[in-house]
Amino acid sequence: MGSRFLGAWIGAAAALLLACTAHAQIGTKGFSLPKAGATATKAAAEPSESSELVQVTATQSAPSVAPGATVDVAIAFTIPAGWHIWVHETQARALPDVAVFEGALFTTLSLATETSGLRLIGVQWPAPHTAKADVGEGPRSYAVYEGSGTIFARLQASSDAQGEVATELVLSVQACNATNCLPPGEVRVPVQVRVQVGAAAPAAGAAFASLDPARMVADSGADASTATEPIDGAIRFDFFGANFDVDPRGTGLLLVLLVAFVGGALLNFTPCVLPVIPLKIMSLSAAAGDRARCLRLGLVMSTGVVAFWLGLGLLVGGISSFTAANQLFQYPAFTIALGLFIAVMALGMAGFFSVNLPQWVHGIEASHETAGGSFVMGVMTAVLSTPCTAPLMGAAAGWAASSGSMPTVLAVFGTIGAGMAAPYLLLSAYPNLTRGMPRSGPASEVVKQVMGLLLLAAAAFFVGAGLNGLRATPGPEHWWLVGAIGVAAGLWLAWRTIRLARRHLTRALFVSLGLLIAVLSVGITRALGVESVGWIPYSAETLAKAKSEGKVVVLDFTAEWCLNCKALESAVLHRADVVDALAVPQVVAIKVDITNRRSDGWNLLHAYDRVSIPLLVVQSAEGKVLLKSDAYTPEQVLNALKQAAQD
Repeated sequence: MGSRFLGAWIGAAAALLLACTAHAQIGTKGFSLPKAGATATKAAAEPSESSELVQVTATQSAPSVAPGATVDVAIAFTIPAGWHIWVHETQARALPDVAVFEGALFTTLSLATETSGLRLIGVQWPAPHTAKADVGEGPRSYAVYEGSGTIFARLQASSDAQGEVATELVLSVQACNATNCLPPGEVRVPVQVRVQVGAAAPAAGAAFASLDPARMVADSGADASTATEPIDGAIRFDFFGANFDVDPRGTGLLLVLLVAFVGGALLNFTPCVLPVIPLKIMSLSAAAGDRARCLRLGLVMSTGVVAFWLGLGLLVGGISSFTAANQLFQYPAFTIALGLFIAVMALGMAGFFSVNLPQWVHGIEASHETAGGSFVMGVMTAVLSTPCTAPLMGAAAGWAASSGSMPTVLAVFGTIGAGMAAPYLLLSAYPNLTRGMPRSGPASEVVKQVMGLLLLAAAAFFVGAGLNGLRATPGPEHWWLVGAIGVAAGLWLAWRTIRLARRHLTRALFVSLGLLIAVLSVGITRALGVESVGWIPYSAETLAKAKSEGKVVVLDFTAEWCLNCKALESAVLHRADVVDALAVPQVVAIKVDITNRRSDGWNLLHAYDRVSIPLLVVQSAEGKVLLKSDAYTPEQVLNALKQAAQD
């Protein structure tokens, strides 16, 4: 393939570095909102974290409640003069004539995940203030909380709860003054309620004078009584209907790492990574004559894969606002840059151009099978895997991200990387497995051209998904271009086989394969380019309304850049019997699209203890989570809907 792709490699690496750096800066410093007359506090006197600045006091409406009843908590906060915190995200987006900074760390309220017996069903946020700032788009007004105010939280006791129930409400904030922002922090508000039969209804006190139930919205939507796993502290894994729990404490951590390893290995079979595997097989075939060299290059590539996942672990463990690898794809610039990089690589592989580069760059080019090139190939393979989440991997990564322990995060993410790298290491250790691939001549060129076209289809997917991130309402139109390129790849394989193959069996086999690729491309385009379910776009208000009306809620967490999501939706949610079950009046099907940062669905995803997609949640009218899975089957969805209708 010659020295064709160095510029593309550098461009992709730069795009990834810039995206990560920008996210790191947003997560740790944010930006300041200058206000008229505001004076900056001296750096030496500043608290080290936002939680040290925001002071709260809490008042409960009653010390005891009956099973199934509710209790309110008034959280009064005070912020020193000259400082402010961000408002809640859904509130910011609902305010007219107020801009929304997409990198903001908005204020959230959640229930501690270790809680059982209580669930958070509603929050009333205080009226915001406005502050003017210029963050590069001209002076604009932004919504903030400042001075003092009160947040009201409504908790509901489980119908089977009894005795003392102790928990904490977690208020996540970031405080800013006129010159800088403090690192984000959490203010924990202890709550203790006695649940007993016959407890009197709470009497409203002075602290609840401004409480208005009509203004309450579902802050997260998660059912805290069922969000925790059946075994206390355990992680629930769902592999297409096969559920099992793993307790990560003690030696159980080794089992969690084993599951993470398997999940990493399964990443290679997701739609994101599949186009890359033939490339590596071809390169290993070229080096198969020297087994020691082939093994060395495989080890270096595996190191690149693991290094990328460890880098993601550092971001997840070190930056509070960064919780998942696929968050990078919420930045359209990153997704489009990655798509353009893949396009350049695809065109070069197909032989449409060749760029002569200086001799010194050959040492790091992947096509020359050098150590540097193999490392870059490993990083690229890992980058391509990030839009997808393999079965088993999502729950493990989510648990690690929420653990708050950097060693745990690095152990889990590093193990995911090791699992992903394992098949390539196996192929490099046994290069004879790749000897069937053509190494030179017309047949080899046809394989490269077809793989180049398929990679070009992948490039069209990423560019289209990135452009969707710039739209207010993402759409599937780019799938038609992806399908057209796939059809071209299949027909080209069939045509070139007819012209080159001399043996009838070879001709029949590869012509059939080419036609199959073309037919599958048409089928995939029709399946993914058309929506079969009448989804309602997610908003906190929509979810709260569905719950208040006693509807069964189905939440589909998805994004235009998530190939796994699209594959599951097509195979499961677009099936006729599932479509019919979702269309009944008592079911509200809500699509939580997190294609871009304008979506407030990311906080809702975290409320269900997940940091990656796909995820499907089926919740009964009573708020019980009947299905929460990233690898679900039609039978699971139908059974959950049937059970919800009976509850």
